Amino acid sequence: MHQRVTRQKAERLSRRSGIPLTADLGKYLGIQTINGRITKGRYQSLLLRIQKKLAPWKARRLSFAARLTVAKSVSASLPVYHMNTELIPVGVCKSIDKINRDFIWGDEENKSKMHLVAWEKMTLPKNLGGAGIRPTRQANLAMLAKGGWRLLKEKDTLWTQIMYSKYGRQQRHLDILRPSQGSSFTWASFTKAASLLKKGCAWNIKNGKHTKFWLDPWVLQVPLKEIAIGQLPAGSEEMTVADFVHDDGTWRTDLFERLLPPSISQKILSVAVDKLSIEDDTLFWSASSDGNFSARSAFNLSNDHQQDVDEPLWKAIWKLPVVERVRSFTWLVALGRIATNGLRHTRKVADDPSCYRCIGQSETVLHALRDCSPASFFWSRRVPPSRQHSFFSSNLRDWLRENILSKDSMATGMDWSAFFCTSCWLIWKNRSTACFEGMGAALSPHSLEHAIMAKTKLWHDAWNAPSRLPSNRQAPADWVLAHVGWTPPPEGWLSLHVDGASSGNPGPAGAGGVLRDSSGRWVAGFVANLGTATAALSELWAISYGLDIARKAGCRFLQVASDSQLAIQLISTRQDPIHPYATLLTAIRRKIGSDWVVRIAHTYREGNRVADWLSKHSLVYPYGMHELADPPNGVTSILRDDMLGTTFERRIITSSTPPL
Repeated sequence: MHQRVTRQKAERLSRRSGIPLTADLGKYLGIQTINGRITKGRYQSLLLRIQKKLAPWKARRLSFAARLTVAKSVSASLPVYHMNTELIPVGVCKSIDKINRDFIWGDEENKSKMHLVAWEKMTLPKNLGGAGIRPTRQANLAMLAKGGWRLLKEKDTLWTQIMYSKYGRQQRHLDILRPSQGSSFTWASFTKAASLLKKGCAWNIKNGKHTKFWLDPWVLQVPLKEIAIGQLPAGSEEMTVADFVHDDGTWRTDLFERLLPPSISQKILSVAVDKLSIEDDTLFWSASSDGNFSARSAFNLSNDHQQDVDEPLWKAIWKLPVVERVRSFTWLVALGRIATNGLRHTRKVADDPSCYRCIGQSETVLHALRDCSPASFFWSRRVPPSRQHSFFSSNLRDWLRENILSKDSMATGMDWSAFFCTSCWLIWKNRSTACFEGMGAALSPHSLEHAIMAKTKLWHDAWNAPSRLPSNRQAPADWVLAHVGWTPPPEGWLSLHVDGASSGNPGPAGAGGVLRDSSGRWVAGFVANLGTATAALSELWAISYGLDIARKAGCRFLQVASDSQLAIQLISTRQDPIHPYATLLTAIRRKIGSDWVVRIAHTYREGNRVADWLSKHSLVYPYGMHELADPPNGVTSILRDDMLGTTFERRIITSSTPPL
């Protein structure tokens, strides 16, 4: 019985319908049906299921790496149905996180273990030094944002039509996700993720006729009005993006460049607008490369770690060709959080910070893994003499960087980085055995060395065994030394070589291209200052402008060459309409498909030197595309080399398609 229906009315409805009264609507797909006020008690069954999966007795039988893996798996799967449609109360989210945290560190009832790493650190992405665990609250908001995204994109489905008819009220796009009095719990949950959704949504400009230039997020994740300098002209707030573009697609810079920071104006200049297109502007997800929504990208966006330093060491640790327990141990070492006596003394769980072997020496991470006598004996026999000084004198972070980021290999074929990390783990295991079982239980320095060498070889062979099976064997790439240069087109054809350049990706970007006949003579050329763009976008602009130049020159048979395989792939593969480059790609395909013959192929940079020079010198020109009737002085020598057939040595894969 619903709490807003009187008892008398509920009984009357029950008699007429034959449906008995109940205060509990039961479960659907394992989830308790919502009826009444949402309390923490409603989620007790969920908490009990998670506790059962992450029971303390299971933790005692698993390594730290295994507990970490199990906790991620359970927290990512069990609450998923709830997270898609319900905003789980904060208290429940904290309880789930606590269950995960206690399981990972092996806590038992009334017996807490030492948590070596703060929870805030563990929930960071792996590339930022964390363990990649998703906090329940942020994961919940990311899932709800997915529901909001579907609501915006799947307007023809029954459930979205019901939602729009009940809550839409003629609102524009993202404005529909606003709280409504008396709304369902599901709708109220979606609205809680509206701020996250707005943060990641942007407009993909097609004809620009339905996106407000100042009021809608399209070039940034916030409306341009919020960063405008000074007062906007009267009536300009209702102007669309199309109103700021000439019919030929170039921008009317006089309407906005004095009202925006230069960096933003430069970014606008690289956006393609096709005023002649019949396609309307579409929403896309700016937090992913292809414009499609993903819960992972929404989660990363909610954590807002863009300003954090992406340390190569962290990526290298989690990609080591070793077992997971060695990766997890190495991560703890890099954080300085293995349970040495020094750390235990700091945490007040040990009376003496000294090493159990080296009395008077504080047991730090470096001491335990490098400087203590068994470790020092082992490394002095395995590290090449030329590297021993830096190996034994560097601090912890430099020591790890030098060895984990090393590209060296051992005589056995094992990567030095894998050998180094596995050896550190085995040295630590031997130290722990001596600590807790007595010195007699630990291996002597000589025995430890033999054990490490035997185990690392065994694990290396096991790790690489699948690659030796016939079903998994990949043919090695055949590299040959080739002579690469500019290749003239067939007689009667013209050759268009183009290139794009971006300093910063995204950053100041330009494009350039040259049109030549079969003898190598300059027919036409261009440079283009694109403003601010990515490398891929500048390559696409180069192809687009190059096609315009070739068409204007009266070309009927055209051979296009670019050194960007990505740009060629994007053009040849039909993209989703919400792809960030969809408008420009559509325009390029339209130009290619007109009444002429166009072939596009990849070339190496050595065969694209003229276009490369033009693209790099394009930024000295004002914004826009500039035709070049004659070659600039700096490029004449390169043109002459191409006409003479000059080539350059380059290692290429013989199985690849021969470039132009």
